[in-house]
Amino acid sequence: MAIPLAAMAAAVPLFVLVVAAAVAGSGLVVSMTVWASLMAFCEWHDRWWNARVVEPHTLRGDASSIKNHVLPYWAEWEMRAITRMDVQSWIRFLIEKGAGPAAIKRAYNLTSSIMRAAVDDDVIAVSPCRSIDLPPIAVKPPQWFTLDQAQSILDELPTAWQTMCRLGFYTGLRWGELSGLHCHRIDRRRSRLFVVEANAKSGIKEYPKSSKSRREVPLPPHVLEALERHIHRLDRDALVFTTITKGRAGRRLDDGNWRRQTWWPAVDAACYFDSDGEQQPVPHYPPHSMRHTCASWLVQKGVSLYEVQHLLGHESFQTTQRYAHLQPDAHKAVLGAWQRLDSPLVIAA
Repeated sequence: MAIPLAAMAAAVPLFVLVVAAAVAGSGLVVSMTVWASLMAFCEWHDRWWNARVVEPHTLRGDASSIKNHVLPYWAEWEMRAITRMDVQSWIRFLIEKGAGPAAIKRAYNLTSSIMRAAVDDDVIAVSPCRSIDLPPIAVKPPQWFTLDQAQSILDELPTAWQTMCRLGFYTGLRWGELSGLHCHRIDRRRSRLFVVEANAKSGIKEYPKSSKSRREVPLPPHVLEALERHIHRLDRDALVFTTITKGRAGRRLDDGNWRRQTWWPAVDAACYFDSDGEQQPVPHYPPHSMRHTCASWLVQKGVSLYEVQHLLGHESFQTTQRYAHLQPDAHKAVLGAWQRLDSPLVIAA
């Protein structure tokens, strides 16, 4: 496709016109290379967005980030005019506007993806998203329940949900993996289950979150027994856990509804006794904390981080290292060194 030179001559510096040009009709025309160099960010964004292949829930989150943080700033900029320093200034702008570090990182990653695609399509020569300083994201320690806290939550749940949550505490399955589990994925003879499907907003996915998420998980005997009682009347290909509300039973679970109608009421009603014998409310942790709880209990009992990584299906070992401080010998070397000091410091009486 060729664009009349007269329509763009005022906007295009002469050195840009060292591209393929030809005589057509009454005047010169320039190739799409020049037209691409003048493309506005919003125009390239639209082409990039329409070509993306991502999960629906990811698409929704990305759309919100772009609407709030990306397009309001970059929409009218020419792609070729954006420099690395402009991107760094944008990050500073988001910080001053009060955007959180996680929101800034997501907006930056999306913008970087847009720019990489532009390089691949020869819209720009090099991406301006390089060597950019982002605000640090505070790493929160995993939120996990003690045994007494977990038991008090189970005691507040109906039997079907007791079985589901007990499975969550003892296997560390993600909520989507729990609610997407099918009966034929349970190997009763070997006391194993296989994580293959996952429940998402768009329906049951035939693949889990990542390649390492497709895994075999061992089941303790008492957990398997509870599962067998729960599924004995279900079809082989049926979901293990579905809605139980009268008139709406047997439907695929919805994360938001299950939290609101089942999880939070149980957590709010649950209490436990602390070490001083005082009754305390259970911490207000989300369902994902069952997964953290599983990992925390195992690490405290001496299971290696490597084994926990494979049990939980973590893609990166770095994710599993969040539990390293819970290992029984986590500070053994340090404490041993202090004990070997010739003369410890003392406080005079």
